[in-house]
Amino acid sequence: MKAGVAQIAVYNNIALNLEKISHYIELATKEGIDCLCLPECSLTGYIRDFNQVDRNEIDKALDSVHSLALRNKVNVIVGASRFEAGKIFNSAIVLLADNAKLVYNKNFLTSFDKEYFVPGNKGLAFEIKRVKCGVLICRDQNHPSLARRYAEQGVKLIFILAAHYYPPHEAWEKVDKNKALPIARAVENNVYVFKANTVGSQGATISLGDSLIVNPQGLVVSEADKVNEAILSYEVEVL
Repeated sequence: MKAGVAQIAVYNNIALNLEKISHYIELATKEGIDCLCLPECSLTGYIRDFNQVDRNEIDKALDSVHSLALRNKVNVIVGASRFEAGKIFNSAIVLLADNAKLVYNKNFLTSFDKEYFVPGNKGLAFEIKRVKCGVLICRDQNHPSLARRYAEQGVKLIFILAAHYYPPHEAWEKVDKNKALPIARAVENNVYVFKANTVGSQGATISLGDSLIVNPQGLVVSEADKVNEAILSYEVEVL
């Protein structure tokens, strides 16, 4: 199974984000990628007031992404805020090429998240081409128990959606940590880790990219830089 991640800049404009996501799905199709993972809140933008986001606009945009995924026969994981029973979640929406739609809600929230979101309390495992996959969102990577639980369920590939926005000085201070954690999760659990991070600025904060793909031995087999958008892919072999 060929999996990939897209490192992109995002905006507080769903229409612009949808246009960019659509472009990267087309690129993934041309590269023969079976599953493309985009960053945390890639559809909605992250540094914003989520109480003001239009729920209907999100739903329509997700329908557009899924239609494109189905047309191109590629599985897509996209980040967005999601409304359910009067609550808002920071979610990863898995849009599968067989028309299924699955949802993972971020378990461990940042202080910014807590202003708007309710935490999730479950994992999400699914299968693509006989490769069992799991999903984490950003701060979830800090907690070994989540990745360990996936490994115990037979997951061989963990996708991490991230949006590491900080004030510039803090962003540089945390570069090594945010690279080390997915490597640790890969080695501890003998799994592939595919991490998609945002790049560029939102408001007074900046995200320094460094999206990466790590193999089960902890080797970084593909990595993006800190400033440019990119698509990374790797052929996953599970014996």
